Amino acid sequence: MTNPDATITANPQQLPIQIYLGGSFDPVHHSHLDMLQHVAHSVANHKYSQVPAASHQSASPAQVDAYFMPTSRSPLKQNSSSPQHRLAMLQLAITDCQQHQHTFCEQAGDDSSLQPRFLISEAEIWQPPPTYSIDTLTQLRADNPSASLIFVIGADNIASLPQWRDGDKLTQLCHLWIIPRDQLQHKQQVIDLLPKSLTEQVTDSISDLKTHRQGRIYIDSVSVAPISSTAIRQAIFDGQHNIAKTALPDSVYSYIMKNNLYTPQ
Repeated sequence: MTNPDATITANPQQLPIQIYLGGSFDPVHHSHLDMLQHVAHSVANHKYSQVPAASHQSASPAQVDAYFMPTSRSPLKQNSSSPQHRLAMLQLAITDCQQHQHTFCEQAGDDSSLQPRFLISEAEIWQPPPTYSIDTLTQLRADNPSASLIFVIGADNIASLPQWRDGDKLTQLCHLWIIPRDQLQHKQQVIDLLPKSLTEQVTDSISDLKTHRQGRIYIDSVSVAPISSTAIRQAIFDGQHNIAKTALPDSVYSYIMKNNLYTPQ
């Protein structure tokens, strides 16, 4: 039986692309923004390989939607904020992304006509914990059967992937985009941590992710600053506001101060 996703689509530019970055975002900080912007712009501005020039000229670019996907509220985290507060901070951060989009494109040398959209997915935030990525992705795939779905995760999560519920089956629903973290900065280090059943899905081509709906693993070479939401919450709790202020968008920091989040009660 032929895998319907094994061949490149006839008109790859028309394949919608959805990128998802999960996390508590409690609070959302600069590294979250940098990570999703980097992946979204890398995908949006990547030129297809092995596609005739005529195809590029006759088809419009794919729409790239990049989603922050906040997780459900963990009962184990101290000083955690409500879903409503986390969504409000994400919306402020997205507004900041949009305001700085042209600057980002100019610095990266991107075509401003290929700007991705930054959005919020509420697929998990209102669910009772625990939630599982495989269940969320199953629903996202059912809702978006023709889209290329890209799930962004840190390299530090790869070692624990076999312990995830059906972690080795994620790529049956989406692509994985792996970001270097901590000591895991090199591609081969990450490959060595992957379950053997997934190593053959590793690709060096972003085109593979744009022309297939799922089943590819891309290991990025660009890392982001190691900012911790936990450390930010603790800094605010301890009154070390300069630490928090440098790690957060101004609008998010102002929201936290206005609503007395993460402060001693």
